[in-house]
Parts: sequence; C-alpha cells; structure tokens
Amino acid sequence: MSKSKPASLLILTYLTIFVCHLIFPLFLGYRAVYAAPEPPEIAADSYLLADLKTGRVFMSKDVDTPQVPASLTKIMTLFIVFDEISQGKLSFDDEVSISEEAWRTGGSKMFLLVGTAVRVEELIQGITVASGNDACVALAEHISGSVTSFVDRMNRQARELGLASAHFVDPHGISDDNRISAQDLFTLVNAYITRYPEALQFHALKEFTYAPPGDNPITQFNRNRLLWSYPGVYGLKTGFTTRAGFNLVALAERDGLSTIAVILGSARGKSIDEGERERIVLATSMLDYVYKNFSYVEVAEPNANLGRVRVWKGKGKWAEGIAPTGLGATVEKGKEDSLTYEVVFDTDLEAPVQRGMKIGEVIFTCEGEEVGRADLVAKDEVPRGNIFRVMWDSIARSLLKALGKA
Repeated sequence: MSKSKPASLLILTYLTIFVCHLIFPLFLGYRAVYAAPEPPEIAADSYLLADLKTGRVFMSKDVDTPQVPASLTKIMTLFIVFDEISQGKLSFDDEVSISEEAWRTGGSKMFLLVGTAVRVEELIQGITVASGNDACVALAEHISGSVTSFVDRMNRQARELGLASAHFVDPHGISDDNRISAQDLFTLVNAYITRYPEALQFHALKEFTYAPPGDNPITQFNRNRLLWSYPGVYGLKTGFTTRAGFNLVALAERDGLSTIAVILGSARGKSIDEGERERIVLATSMLDYVYKNFSYVEVAEPNANLGRVRVWKGKGKWAEGIAPTGLGATVEKGKEDSLTYEVVFDTDLEAPVQRGMKIGEVIFTCEGEEVGRADLVAKDEVPRGNIFRVMWDSIARSLLKALGKA
C-alpha cells in the first residue's frame, strides 16, 4: 500500500499538468502557431518556389546555375512581341507572311503554311498553347527582319533586365545551346507579367484551334496540365528537349497569395507522357507546400498612397509612392498578426521622375525576420523644374549635405 499511493499521486500530477496545458490557452485567447515543415524533395537539376509579389523564396536549388531552357526560351520571344505591341509598332490584327524558313522549322508546330498570312494574335496563341516553333520564327522575321537579328535583340533585352546567366541562340528553344538560370527566369517572368499583364490571358488558354487556308482546322491542347488539375494556376510555359529534360514555369494565385514555381531538368530520360506526368507531380507538391503552410496578409489596397518623398530639381517638390497591385506579404500560417513593415523611400531623387518609376520599397518582417520586399512607384510624373528651381535646389541640397541632413 505504501508504494501504490505515491505512484497514484504521481500519475494524478501528470494528468493535471497535461489538462492545464490543454485548457489554460483557451482562457488566454491563445492561437496555436505551427512552424512550416521542411519543403518536399524535388527531383530536378534546379528549381525555385517564390512569392511573386515580394520575392520571398520558399524552396530552391541551384538557382544561379545556367540550365537548358528548351521552350521556356519562348518567354523572352513573347516579351519582345508584347514590347512591340506596347510601343504601337505591332498590333494583334497585323498579318504576318509565313516564310519557307518558318514553315520548315521542326519540333512542336502550329502547322503554318508557307506563303500564307497569319494574324499576330493567332501566332501568339500558337506559341503560348501549341508552343509553335514555326510561329516563333514567323514573328522573329516580321519584327527584326531575320531570326539572327531577333536573337540579338533577345540577348540585348536579357542584358537590360540584368539576366547574367541568359544566352539565347534561337527564338524557340530547339537548340540546347540556349541557357538561363532559375533565378533569371524568375526575374524575366516577373518583368514580363508586370509590364505586359495582357499576355496572361493567352497563357491561360487550355486549347487553340488553327485553320490553315484550304485545310482542316487543327486543335492543340496546352502542355501545362496544371491548368486542368490545379485550382488557381493561370500559366505560364512548359519546355522539353532530351538534354534539357522536362521544364516548367507555373503561376498560381489563391486568396491573394501569388506564387511562381520554376522547374528545370526534371524527369530526364523518361518518355513524353511519363515526363509530363512527373513534372506535374513535382509542381503540385511544390504548390501544395506553400498553400498548405503559408498565408498572404494584405496591408494596403492597390494604388493606396503610402507616403511621399522629396524630389530635387522638380517642377513639383514631392512624389507620392504607391503599390499598383496592392501591398502585402506571405507568412507562415498562424503568424498573420506578427507581420510588420517599414516604408523606405529613396531620399536622393532628382527630377524628372516618370510615372511608375521605383522611388522606394517596403520591407516586411515577421518576428524579426525579413520575409519579403515590394517596390513603391511614383503615382504621377514629376517633370524637371525651370532653371531657377534647379539652381535653388542645387544650392539647398549642397547646404543640407554639408550639414549632414541630406
């Protein structure tokens, strides 16, 4: 009896402590916080999963190593096409004459016929849905006069965007001499959809029917199977060659959380059907990881005024900063109330300031850890002031710098 009584008291004590741990948090308004688990293993040479709005990276591997992009090359081709459209040099209704070189281009095709005229809009659909190599050649020749000149422009554009790893030798990705890293693909896609959001409607198409003159209509389906299988996916492009393996850039959005998944060099050596299925399994596991474990917290609506900053030598003295697509960041689920942010403006702005020009950024932190950044841009143009304003600001600026106040 003397031994059983202490044992009973010990069990009762442990039970009491356990119950207290369960019940006390309910009275204290406690909300459980669960750390995100380790990301899944991804069988690919290189990959990246990130928040499109703030650049927060959730998982990655060898993001700076140049890889063979295959048809992901077409993203740069389309970047230039939409740049031409935005400048008014090209329109969706323009007709493009199909050359023999375009007609002879191998690989995936839109099935253009030599000597026919095809609208630019159809060629864009032929690239985004059918991944038509022939359509890429046709547009390259129409825009730059030759494929060689167009490829030169692709590489100039890559340099302008700061894509250090990118090197292109064709407009469609047939050659395995094309190169770009996962990180540079993220930068390219971000610039592409930010500058030309109208392009996204074409990447979201599940099928496209082209009717060659005098021939039967040809319907082709988008190789991005996520458009059917994963709610929230709206793009962007797939790619494959034997050497490259199965590549993918997937864009998705749920409850304000916009993500980009880049996969390079997966399922190498597999059949087309096996490789495409494996690619989708990998992308699904990446997207599931972020949407199960993270939440997007909005702190400002699109175009909300987030402060103003001094503009030197301008007709106006101030530039208002806005976030055109809204402002927010991604945090682990359960930590939504811990998100804080700081607005940091460029204090050395000099006119002219163009509308939409970056003039600052917002830095997001959660429990002391930075979780992303977002650009602030000028709401309106601030043109350069007259000679008197320029002279006065030059003197005032020099004085403030001498006093350590600027």
